[in-house]
Amino acid sequence: MNKYEEVISSSSGLIYMIIKKYFNNYDREDLYQVGVIGVIKAYNNYKKNRNTKFSTYAYKYIYGEIYNYINNYKNIKVSKDYIKLYKKINTARSILAQELMKEPTTYELSSFLEIDPYIIDTVNNSMTKIDSLDRVLYNDGKEITIFDTISDNKDYYNIDYLLLNEEIDKLESPYKELIYLRYFEDKTQSEVASLLGMNQVEVSRTEKKTLKRIRNNYQNVA
Repeated sequence: MNKYEEVISSSSGLIYMIIKKYFNNYDREDLYQVGVIGVIKAYNNYKKNRNTKFSTYAYKYIYGEIYNYINNYKNIKVSKDYIKLYKKINTARSILAQELMKEPTTYELSSFLEIDPYIIDTVNNSMTKIDSLDRVLYNDGKEITIFDTISDNKDYYNIDYLLLNEEIDKLESPYKELIYLRYFEDKTQSEVASLLGMNQVEVSRTEKKTLKRIRNNYQNVA
C-alpha cells in the first residue's frame, strides 16, 4: 500500500458527500477521481501539528479541484433531470413575476413548486456558467485568483461557509425555512412570521434556539 492509499480510502465518503451536495448533476465516478487528486494535494500540504482536522482541511481542496475541473471541461453533461427541473423553475419564475409584479425570490419559487429552496439554488447554480478558480481578481491593487479567496471568511466558497451550509441543510422544517428566510433572503422576523404562520415572538425564540444548535454542531465538526 502506497502512502496515499489509506488517506484516499478514508476520504472516499467525504469526496462523495461533496459531489452529492454541490455537483450531483454530473457523473459521480468521473468527479470522484478528480476529488482524489484534491485529497492528494491536501495530504501533501497538510501539517499534522495543525489544529484543523485533515477532513476539514481537505474539504476545500476536494471542492476546488472538482470545481476547477468542471469549469475547464465544458463538455461535461448536465443530467436530464436537472435540465427538466431548470425549465420548470423558469416557467414558475415567469408565472410568479407576472402575479407578483416583481422577480420572485427563491423561497417564493420553493413554495410555488413545493421544492426545497436549496434544490432550486443548486439547479440554478449548476445551469449557470461556472467561474474559473484561476480568474484574476483585484484586491487593493494586487492580483489574486478566486482560489486565493477561498480562505477569506466573506467568500462564498470559504470552507467555513460550506460546512455551515451542511449544518443548515440538516435542519428539519420549519427551522431550515426560518434560517433560510432570515439569513439568505434578509427577511425581517415579522415577514418570516407571516410567511411561516408564526408570531414574531415564536420566530425570535425559534431563531435563537436554531442558531445555538447550528453553532454547537458546527463547532464539533470544524
